Amino acid sequence: MAELTQDQFLQRYGNLMVQLWGMPALLDRFKKEPNAVLKEHGLDPERAQVNLLKPGTPNDLGVTDATMESAYKLWTDGKKRGKIPFYFVEQPPEGAGGEALSDSDLMAIAGGWSISCCSCTPCCCC
Repeated sequence: MAELTQDQFLQRYGNLMVQLWGMPALLDRFKKEPNAVLKEHGLDPERAQVNLLKPGTPNDLGVTDATMESAYKLWTDGKKRGKIPFYFVEQPPEGAGGEALSDSDLMAIAGGWSISCCSCTPCCCC
């Protein structure tokens, strides 16, 4: 199987975290069967053993670093070693979910920019 790029890994990792936060049954299953759930979400650990860790917990290398960028390095190095330290957060960080977006928020996201982007009239952006 072709190795994932860092961007591909981060997108799949982030999508999985959001799904885990919103689906308690998936989170429970993830804790019991991390390899299977990861594979179902496009992160195939292949033959490597996945060791689930909470941020701040030292992995087998004595490292507690749990940034998104370090997660990719731990993933690729861990697959080669046969043991992947996989950091995950059980609850979404404060402000990361659950709030409804306003119509103006949705418009800004859909259009890629805010209608009130500048003060020039007529708008020089068009």
